[in-house]
Amino acid sequence: MMHRYYFEALDKTLGDILRFEDVSNLDQPFGGKKIDLGGDFRQILPVITKGNRQDIVNATLYSSYLWVDCHLLKLTKNMKLEGNHESDLNDQTEFADWILAVGDGMIGNFVDGIGKVPIHNDVLISDCGDPISAIVNST
Repeated sequence: MMHRYYFEALDKTLGDILRFEDVSNLDQPFGGKKIDLGGDFRQILPVITKGNRQDIVNATLYSSYLWVDCHLLKLTKNMKLEGNHESDLNDQTEFADWILAVGDGMIGNFVDGIGKVPIHNDVLISDCGDPISAIVNST
């Protein structure tokens, strides 16, 4: 995810450029142009060197003045599960539901301010004599 300043700079630039077409464009987000953004806001946060949690949250698009004008659309169908064999489909559906529940904060709890999420044994790599080779072999 990019720092919110990139979006705010684009907003101001488009407003400055497009105001010559119509003066009211200066007051509209992104100069009146529709901007589509894609991604999963739960997965990738901006990198703030030596930043704490508050610095990282303040760098997200959620913290921008532009967020009130954003319209959030959610995908409702997991396309990775389409066209798979029936035997794999149940395991993949269960895993996809678990991932969404973790992302929505419905699984796990906080202990000493740190989020704890139970992980299924079939996802864990238990043979850790050599961690690098264990990861390579499981992959």
